[in-house]
Amino acid sequence: MKKIRVMCSIQRGSLGFEKIKQLESVLESTYQAHFGADYKITCFWIKVPYEQAYLAGRLSTASTVQVPVENGTRNEVRHPFMAEICAKWQHITGCSKDEIILVCPDQNSFQAFQDAMSHRFKGSGKLPKIKMICKFLLGRFRDGYLNTSVNI
Repeated sequence: MKKIRVMCSIQRGSLGFEKIKQLESVLESTYQAHFGADYKITCFWIKVPYEQAYLAGRLSTASTVQVPVENGTRNEVRHPFMAEICAKWQHITGCSKDEIILVCPDQNSFQAFQDAMSHRFKGSGKLPKIKMICKFLLGRFRDGYLNTSVNI
């Protein structure tokens, strides 16, 4: 089984438990339909407090979703997958096409971005990563899915 980490940034309180679970299911089933049944998706939800997100100089409720794909995936394969994810996200959440930002980078690019993000935390070594993992696990215990606030 190949494991894929999906990072989703959403406005705190914008989606309830049921919609989040629907989105997780749709992300995995759509990924498997396009890239094979041997993929397991794990979603990490980052909640942005209300009035802490802006787009084009205005308050934003847009969700940002990062779903990595295999290195070298051709755009002829990547684009239909992205279109389907966007359509299903809009259907489940009721958001407009302008309220979802979907990024489907190659695995290597996604990992480089994650590594760069982990360096923004004070300190070095494994302690910041362990702290973040604990916050996601606390969110899972509290809310039933892996989540934390952007204000760590």
